[in-house]
Amino acid sequence: MFGSTTSFNIIKNPFSHNVINKLDKDGWKQLDLKKKIAQLIMVRVNGKFYNSENYYKRNLKKWISEDEIGGVISFSGNIHGTYYNVKDFQSWANTPLLVASDLERGLGQMMNGGTLFPSNMAIAATGDTTLAYKQGQITAQEALAMGIHVVFAPVMDINNNPDNPIINFRSYSDSPDLVSKFGSSFIKGIQDGGAIACAKHYPGHGNTSTDSHTSLPTILGSKEEFDKMELYPFKKAIESNVGMIMVGHIAMPGLDPSGLPASHSKIITSDILKDELGFENIIVTDALEMGGITKSSSAGEACVKAIEAGADIVLLPIDVGLAIQAIYNAVLNGRISENRIDRSVKKIWMMKNDLGILKNKTNNWTTVENNVGLKDNKNTAQFIANKSITLVKNTDDIIPLKPSKLKNISHLILTTDDDANSFLKILDRDLKRTHRNVNRIFINEKLSINRINSIVRDLKESSVVVVSMLIRIRMDKGESTIDSSHALLLDRLKEEGIKTVGISFGSPYLPSYESLDAYMCTYGYGSISVKAAANALWGRSSIDGKLPVTLNSKYLRGHGLSASKRKFSFDLNQDSYDLNLAWDVINEGISSKVFPGAQVVIVKDDNLIAHESFGGFTYFEDSKEVNNNSIYDIASITKILSVTPVTMKLIDQKKISLDHTIEQYYPKLYGTDMGKISIKHLLTHSSGLKPFIEFYKKDANINQEEMIRKILNTSLDFFPGQKSQYSDLGIILLMDIIEIITSTSLDELCKKWIFDPISMNDTSYNPADSIKYKIVPTEFDEYFRGKLLKGEVHDENAYLLDGISGHAGVFSNAYDLAKYAQLFLNEGTWLGTRILSDDIVKKFISRQEIPAGSDRALGWDTPSRNGKSSAGDYFSDQSYGHLGFTGTSLWLDHDRDIIVVLLTNRVHPSRENSGMYSIRRQFHTEVMKAIL
Repeated sequence: MFGSTTSFNIIKNPFSHNVINKLDKDGWKQLDLKKKIAQLIMVRVNGKFYNSENYYKRNLKKWISEDEIGGVISFSGNIHGTYYNVKDFQSWANTPLLVASDLERGLGQMMNGGTLFPSNMAIAATGDTTLAYKQGQITAQEALAMGIHVVFAPVMDINNNPDNPIINFRSYSDSPDLVSKFGSSFIKGIQDGGAIACAKHYPGHGNTSTDSHTSLPTILGSKEEFDKMELYPFKKAIESNVGMIMVGHIAMPGLDPSGLPASHSKIITSDILKDELGFENIIVTDALEMGGITKSSSAGEACVKAIEAGADIVLLPIDVGLAIQAIYNAVLNGRISENRIDRSVKKIWMMKNDLGILKNKTNNWTTVENNVGLKDNKNTAQFIANKSITLVKNTDDIIPLKPSKLKNISHLILTTDDDANSFLKILDRDLKRTHRNVNRIFINEKLSINRINSIVRDLKESSVVVVSMLIRIRMDKGESTIDSSHALLLDRLKEEGIKTVGISFGSPYLPSYESLDAYMCTYGYGSISVKAAANALWGRSSIDGKLPVTLNSKYLRGHGLSASKRKFSFDLNQDSYDLNLAWDVINEGISSKVFPGAQVVIVKDDNLIAHESFGGFTYFEDSKEVNNNSIYDIASITKILSVTPVTMKLIDQKKISLDHTIEQYYPKLYGTDMGKISIKHLLTHSSGLKPFIEFYKKDANINQEEMIRKILNTSLDFFPGQKSQYSDLGIILLMDIIEIITSTSLDELCKKWIFDPISMNDTSYNPADSIKYKIVPTEFDEYFRGKLLKGEVHDENAYLLDGISGHAGVFSNAYDLAKYAQLFLNEGTWLGTRILSDDIVKKFISRQEIPAGSDRALGWDTPSRNGKSSAGDYFSDQSYGHLGFTGTSLWLDHDRDIIVVLLTNRVHPSRENSGMYSIRRQFHTEVMKAIL
């Protein structure tokens, strides 16, 4: 009768089979008159704890168990509280309760832990009605699991008055067609899911600046105008077989010249809604505790008038006992017939029967666990929120912001809501995490001219000001846009030439849009909308939303700029520098047979100055030529690509400390000198461990456990921290410690935490056979493996560790390494996402002076202070990098924003090849001379 329960893997039967009442569909006939009347009443409950002494709980128990009211509407709470309260309430009921909730934005709107969706206006901004349907499905799934049967949604009001303080973004649009399409899709989703949808607020609450929670709005217009505008979405809802319609407290003299609220108007509620529009299902009033009705009628009279007008359910009467008695008296004195009461009770009873709650009125906790707040549900909601973000204005393509290009950011919050800090916490945290140099100014009061001047001075040096405008739409607030003094502040910022990016959280309407350099609408302030705004701001997600409402004559419905999700690419700038002398050095290396080929990437200030390849894979005449997609065994550059960033992540996560000593991970070392080796000693090559051990010469079948045991049993060359001595063994130990801490292999951690997040698509341990044609060979290994090594790690110890080690094993190309280097120049951010904290980046790239005078940073090397660095003569003191035994190098000049990657296979055909040091040094010198 009220909607089908088609199966689509949500809840086929959400209710358990513990039958409490054996009531058939005609059971209502057994009720006496007062209990029939009580069936028409729904009262307020929530998910909070009620102890046995609670006054409201005692009243509630009486209303349910003695008066036998028909239902409850559940407001805020958490999942546990709401579930157990509803179960408790149902246990009191001789007649099962109909349970409703205002779930316009999903279960998460009312209950922490449920799925929260963006607002209706945000849904419409996606342009995709199937998302409204999906929202309805998920909302029904979670509501039914909780024992909630009726969803008081969707809002079918047309927001054709920008000054509306209570509907606003709760509406889909200012277009009756859009409201109808999205609302009908939501209704279908709810009712296909087995719950009941309730279209509201008939006959239309959009075209008013009055909040019916406080006063009675009057909307002017003719019947013909209302037919085309306000009534149209409700006609479509009826065509969609909506189970309920909520009648609002709105006067429409064009429909009923008496000026009565629609909820008290027989003309509007019965003559038009029932007779003319053909609605046969349940009519519920808006809350009878609202100012729009209480100012004109007493508590009991308000209920009587609503029944007279045609309502089947009276929602939230001020006094339940008085309401029942007033309606009862109206029947006794002939004002309302008992048949009229019977018609409504029968409808309610049939709805309960259709829902299955006459026999099975409670469900079990497992149903809740299996259906509420599921990851897929929340991912769907976040997808919708991301897709809804609308870019209204974007001067100079300022959005998406590039954190590496901004010296500092200011976050200016403009609101009059005391809870704004809580709502915007996600954005605050995101800004600080992504950029860190953030100045925050919170304004929630009217501003004087002096205060405006002071704020302007504070913002003067900002690279950009992110202006968060939180305009909360809620009862009794009476606001639909920002405060006039806040608008004046924005004008002043424009006059001073301060760049501003405006984000509206809530109402999209502003007094003016000209004062902002960019303007983005979220249509809400729920957590997923705030997160979506952060994603869009930094380019983590594309921006595709379109305005579902007209803002002004310039920004019309349907307008919306697009911004692609940021994909990494260096800006191309290869014509400005003469690098011929550097190329001569490379070509000399090839002709002198220092290496058969090379790959180079040079970056300055995010500009790709060079991406060049030279020579071949080998010295054979038919050798494949090196190209920009060729992949190299990068040897010891692995150290800064694997254990170094993974250790940084673990420090950020507080799972490891640089000062931890290895005896904490190998207890047998307690009390020994080796046990005093710290993580910092391992990363600065000051542990005292030997440089390497040729394990393959002693045991070609050694595994990681045995190798670690042998390392721990070696003697130290010096006490930890006394000297600097490059050691592969220390890095192998660090890998083992990382795997002890995380219970995860190093290659998995690198892929998850580093390679995948920054799209190092050609970087991996143990490259797949399918890409080996791209891999440049290293050595003819005559001693150990007896073959040319191609796609198999050159380092013997790494090979014994199945190709995965902290000291060697990674394969990559120059472009991927440049991406990785850019992560460090960005001080830990990548395309607006923070991968590593800026503090940890600064720490790791700085010389540690262990021992004093050492050039070692943490994991990284720095140019030798003796002036003989392979980085040449021009890299600054703020530079860092690393070499690889196979003929690879990566150097970064942090202050100058320079990256130089040089990859060769100098160990081909034999590691005995010499001359690489002078080639590297000369090459880097010529590069820096050309670009500085």
